[in-house]
Amino acid sequence: MANPTINTASFSRSADSQLSSRFFTLPAEIRNLIYLEFWKLNSTRQHIVKYEVPNEEHPQGVTERWSHVPCITDPCAPDARWPEYAESKPTSDERQVWAKRLKSSWCLHWACEEHAGDVVGPPVRNGSKLPKESNTTAEELSEEAEPAQVDTGEDKTEDPAPTKTGLMSLLTTCKRIYLEALPSLYANTTFVLTNTPTAVDFLTSYGDDPERYPIRSVEVCIRVTNLITEIYYPPSGGGRDEGPPAIFAGRARPTLSMTNNPWRHLCDGLAALAQLQELRVWLDSSDLRPWHKRVSETRFFARLFDVRGPGPERFVLALPELPERRGPDVHDLRDQYLEGANLDGAPFTVERSPRPNNWGVHLRNIVSIGPHPGAAQAALAGNGGGQ
Repeated sequence: MANPTINTASFSRSADSQLSSRFFTLPAEIRNLIYLEFWKLNSTRQHIVKYEVPNEEHPQGVTERWSHVPCITDPCAPDARWPEYAESKPTSDERQVWAKRLKSSWCLHWACEEHAGDVVGPPVRNGSKLPKESNTTAEELSEEAEPAQVDTGEDKTEDPAPTKTGLMSLLTTCKRIYLEALPSLYANTTFVLTNTPTAVDFLTSYGDDPERYPIRSVEVCIRVTNLITEIYYPPSGGGRDEGPPAIFAGRARPTLSMTNNPWRHLCDGLAALAQLQELRVWLDSSDLRPWHKRVSETRFFARLFDVRGPGPERFVLALPELPERRGPDVHDLRDQYLEGANLDGAPFTVERSPRPNNWGVHLRNIVSIGPHPGAAQAALAGNGGGQ
C-alpha cells in the first residue's frame, strides 16, 4: 500500500506528463476503467498486514512495513473450524491442523493465512517478523527516484515478504500513474483487517485523507481478548462506569477505559471514514466463557452507532449467536444485547451465527479422550459445552 508520508504535491510537480504516451491520450474515464480491471485481476479484496524487517539504524532494531495479501475467504460462509475439529479423531494430524486454525489470529480468514504462506514462503501473520526484504515498492519512491523495477518474486528465500501481488507493479510504472491510479485502488478495494493494532494504524494513517485515499469498503474480522470485553462489562454495586475492571487492577494499563482502548480507537477510525459505503464487522472472543455471559453488546458497540454512510443494508455486524435460555448468571446483561428495541435507529444489520467453542476446545486439551470418548462428551455436556 502507499506511504502517507509521500509528498503528493512534490510528486505532481516532478511527474512527467507523458504526452507521447498513447495510454495517456485516452480519456480519463477509460483509463480509470483500465485501472479497475487491473485491480480485479489482482483481487479487489486485500488483507492489510504489518511485518518487521531488520534495521540496525532503528532504535528498536527493526522497521515496520505495510503489506497486503489477497483475500480468498467468503465472509458469508459458515465457520467450519469447530465442527471439523470436533469431528476429527483426537490423535490425528487432522485434529492438530484444525486446532491450529481455531487459534489463528486471522479468525475466519485462516485459509487466507495459509494461502499467503504457500505464496510467499513462511506463514504471514499480523505483526510477524520476516527476513529483510529487498524489493522496492511504491512507498519507497521519492521525488528524485526513478520508477522501480518490478520484482518477479522468483527468489522467495531472500525475499519472503508478502508483497508479491501485482498491485504495486502498476503503481511503480511512473509517477503520473501512481498519482492517477492510487485513488482508484483505494476506492475499489475492500480492505480486510484481522488485527486490532494494525487496523487502528491503517485507519489512522489513511482514513483522514479521503481525496487521496477514498476508502469505501472495509471488513473487520477480529477475535477480541477478554480484557477488552471486560472493560465494557456493566459495573456492579454502583461502581464507576469505566475500566479497567477490578479483576485486572494492578496488571492492566491504568489508562484503559471504555473511551481509551484499542477497540474504541478502531471504532473511532471506522466512524471517521467520510466515503465509507460498505462495512462488515465479524467478531468473536478468546474468552473461555460464552459471549452472551460476558459481553454487553449495547456498551461494546455503542460507538458503531455513529458510523454513517453505508446504511443498514450495507453495514453488517456479524456476531455470535445467542441462546434462547441464558440462565441467571447473565442478570447484569439483561436488556444489553443487540436485539429488539436496542436496534432502533441502528445504522447496521445484525447477523448471528455459531462460533468456535473455546470451552470445548479447552476441555478436549485436558480430558483424555482416547479409549473413552464418551467420558469427554459427558464432561462437555455437564458444562453446557461452554454455553
